[in-house]
Amino acid sequence: MTVHDILEWMNNHQDDKMKKIYTRSHQTFDALGIKMQDLRQLAKTIGIDHELACKLQDIHLFETMMLSTLICDPNQLSIEQLSNWASRAESTSIIDQGLSDVILNVEQCDELCKTWLNHENIHLRYAGYATLSAYFRLYPLEKMNHLLGVDSLMMIKNTILNEPLTVQNAMNNAVVMAGLHVPQLVNLAKEVADHIGYILPLKAKNSCNIQSASDYLKRYINQPKFSRVARLEERKTS
Repeated sequence: MTVHDILEWMNNHQDDKMKKIYTRSHQTFDALGIKMQDLRQLAKTIGIDHELACKLQDIHLFETMMLSTLICDPNQLSIEQLSNWASRAESTSIIDQGLSDVILNVEQCDELCKTWLNHENIHLRYAGYATLSAYFRLYPLEKMNHLLGVDSLMMIKNTILNEPLTVQNAMNNAVVMAGLHVPQLVNLAKEVADHIGYILPLKAKNSCNIQSASDYLKRYINQPKFSRVARLEERKTS
């Protein structure tokens, strides 16, 4: 598949409703309005094609940048390239739904995440915390750097009020993911969550958008469907 083929496919799969959703955020790149499930299906059809991924990233369109994260080869991305892609994604779902999963497959993912958490670039700080959330939720516990978890949670506790709202929300989510998915971090996550209190939402508040990490943990900590900690406890008693 070529870039031309992909752009033609995207032009035929535009959705006005999705376009409005994508363009509500303040990124500087355009969006066509392709549904995420359609993009994932397209990525599955293409498979891994790193050269094509790099070309798509350069187009600076929401959907091509997202698709590039779904078909790239993590082993062929340098730290410099990953940082560039994360910065260009501008604190959007390109990070949360695409690039963070790529980073988890990079050998130095914990070190990269740690570097971004302290970065002067706001978009890289956002990427650091978004990736940290994926790290807590998905990374094998036996390989996890728990010191990174402790240090990052304490950093959140001490600095969250100094961050812009986008980063605050990413931090808040990282606390939730630590508490739900990493047994060794549950107590510290609860402590940090209680300290943080409520964070203003990025989107309209609703029943699924509670901006208190404490509330999230209380609601889901014992539900195996949503919590690795609960699943592990369930196995112990079964």
